Parts: sequence; C-alpha cells; structure tokens
Amino acid sequence: MKKLLTLMLAAALLLMLCVPAMAETTVKFWTHQNDAWNASYEGLIADFEAANPDIKIEYTTFPYNDFEAKIQTSLMGGDVGADVYEVWGGWMLDLVDNGVLCEAPADFIDALKDDAYTPVLGTLEKDGKYYGAPLELNVEYGGIVVNKGLFEENGYEYPTTWEEVMKIAKEVAVADGDTMTMRGLEFNSMDNLPFNWLAMILQKGGSYLKDDGTLDFTSAECVESMEEMVSWIKDDHITNLEGLLGSAGLEGYDFLGMDEAYMVTRGPWVLSNLIGVYGMEEGVDYDYIAQPPFIDGADQKWVAETGWSLCVPKNTSNADAAWKFVEFLLEPENLKRHNLECAQIPPRASVANDAEFLEGAPYVKPLVPIFDKAEFLGRFNSDILKEYISQMYVSLVTDDGTYASVAEACQKLTDDLAANMKLY
Repeated sequence: MKKLLTLMLAAALLLMLCVPAMAETTVKFWTHQNDAWNASYEGLIADFEAANPDIKIEYTTFPYNDFEAKIQTSLMGGDVGADVYEVWGGWMLDLVDNGVLCEAPADFIDALKDDAYTPVLGTLEKDGKYYGAPLELNVEYGGIVVNKGLFEENGYEYPTTWEEVMKIAKEVAVADGDTMTMRGLEFNSMDNLPFNWLAMILQKGGSYLKDDGTLDFTSAECVESMEEMVSWIKDDHITNLEGLLGSAGLEGYDFLGMDEAYMVTRGPWVLSNLIGVYGMEEGVDYDYIAQPPFIDGADQKWVAETGWSLCVPKNTSNADAAWKFVEFLLEPENLKRHNLECAQIPPRASVANDAEFLEGAPYVKPLVPIFDKAEFLGRFNSDILKEYISQMYVSLVTDDGTYASVAEACQKLTDDLAANMKLY
C-alpha cells in the first residue's frame, strides 16, 4: 500500500512537471499623477488582476506637466512605452491623425455609442472608426457655484433665469477703483469665457462651425453675444479681468472661497477645491445650481471637448489584453466607481443617470437635464481657440485700440484661426 501511494505521488508530480505553467501577459498602463485618480486606478487594477490572473497591469504615473510630452515621445517616436495610455481628448487629434493607435473593437464601440454623450467620442473618431474609450464628459458650462452665506445674509433667492442672475450680480458687485472688493458673477476664466460665449451663440440660434468644420465668428449671433459679454465688465462692472489674467494667481472660484464673490460659473470639479482649500461645505457655505439659458425659454445648447480617454497603441504586442483591461474599466459599475472617486461626469448616460451615482455626487443633479444637449466643440486644438478668444476679450474690455468694433474683432478672430489653427 505504501509502495502504491509512493508511485501515485510520483506520477502526480511528473504530471505537474509536464503541464506548462499559465503564461502571464504584462500590460503597461500610463496615466498622469492625481491622488484621487491614481488611488481609483489602483483599486480597479487589483480587481481586474484578481479576475484575470493571466494578466498583470504594470501601472506608472507621470507629473501632469510632463505627461503630454511623454506620450508624444513614446507614441510618435514608435516606441512601446505603454500598452494603455490615459490621454486628454485634445491630444488624441494628433495621435489619431498620425495612425499610431489601434482601432477599438467594433462590438465595444457599438455598445458604447448607444450610451455615450455626443462630445465624448469627438476626437476619438476618424472616418467612421474609433481609436479610444472615453472616461468622462468634460463640463465647463451649465453650473453656477453660489455663496450661500452671502445670499442668505442679504436676503437673495437663487436665480432661475439669466435676467435674475444679472440683476443680482449688478446689485451686489462693489468696486474700489480698479479693484473689486465684491464680485457679482465670475465667468471669465480661460475655460469659462469661451464656453459661455459658444453656448450663447448656439442658444441665440447661431453657429460658429461651418459644414466643412472651419470656424466663422462673423455672424450676427456671434457678434451680439460677444458685445453682451463685453458689457458685463465694461458697463455693468459685475467683475473684472483678474480671474482671466491670473495676475494674482487666482481664479473665479478662489474669490468665492474668500467670500469676495456671490456666483461663479464653473464645472463641478472646482467644488473639491472649495472644500479642500477653503474648508467650505456644500449646503452650508455654498450650493451648486443650474445655470439658466441666456435667453429665457431657449434650448440649453452648449459645447464640450472630449475629455480624458484611454487608448491602445498600434505597435503593442498585447493589444487583446490591453483592450480587455480598457473594456473592464468602461464597464458601467467600474466606470461609476471611478467617476465618483475622481469627481468626474460619466461619459455614459446610463451611469450619469444612475441613482447610486447621483446619490454619491449630488452636485451633478442640476446638470443632468442638459447633458444630452451637449455638442462636440470641433476637431481643432481647443487651447489655441481659448487663447485667441481670451486675448480678443481683454482688448475689447480694456479698449486698448486693437479693434474699432466687436464685429471687426470677430472678423480678425476668424482670420487668425484660419491662418494659425490646424483642423483635423
């Protein structure tokens, strides 16, 4: 019996030696450094590896200021730095245009398209093919942070129309020469100024994009909208240019955090800054409310960029495993978890409207009704557009002699963008 047992053990050991071990695939994953985002990815990676023991995720993060150059050097140079990259939507234009990315699996994209908000796929698509997966809906329009203490102290109700927004802003704004001691409405950061202008153009029934994708800001709606926005500072003095020029290193929400502003138009991401930097508490010190349309009763049209996304390089040898990881991250439950932990707006309508998500991110509720009104900004470098619009706005508000009229400024903007901004 003992001899038989010994023979059986020997046979079992021989069998184990003859069966090849399961091969492990290593997928390299690169993202930028952000404490909340990195912690979320680490948790999801652990879950993915537990469910897929044959795939190991090698996770590397880089400082944001270095990250775009790192991606460009890796992908455009033909090296395989990573198998999955986290990429800002605007950076995707060059990558897609130069053919360095894998096409996303068709069944994955088909399911995603039926559930995704329009802007989130904008820079990921070329000629009907898609080369990435969106992590968020980037929002720079639609919400107003209100200083609850100042409103209550002075007996104001929250505005529900744009006319009410401007009425309050004019009444409460206080200037001491060129210095604002109280801002009624802050709207003119590098992001908010352009996106408010574009939304106003659309809500007036106009457009800034022609059928061929080129930009034209010479229409009556474009000129009238810019004239109105210039008057908010030049004539109504509801704020000044400090938030746009950044002369004190402060943005509009900083002034609200210092109790020097009643209202700020801004995306919900600034709420974490108000909490972390200024110790403010939602529902106690501030509230986040819906931004009314610029024309009472108008359709709430607005535009958005493609935000943070994931992509897989064409020259990877691990494409199947890489896309398996990407698809895991985009599963509704995993995406909901990531968006909550990172204070992002989900790119998928089913997740943005999920009761559990809205309970965990109550600040999103005022924005949900307008998500399906969002249009894609356009296939061009948005940073160049923002810079030109901001420069034009400063010149018009300060009357520095650059332009004889707003119409002339809008024509010059159109010409400058045609000459200096590549369209993809």
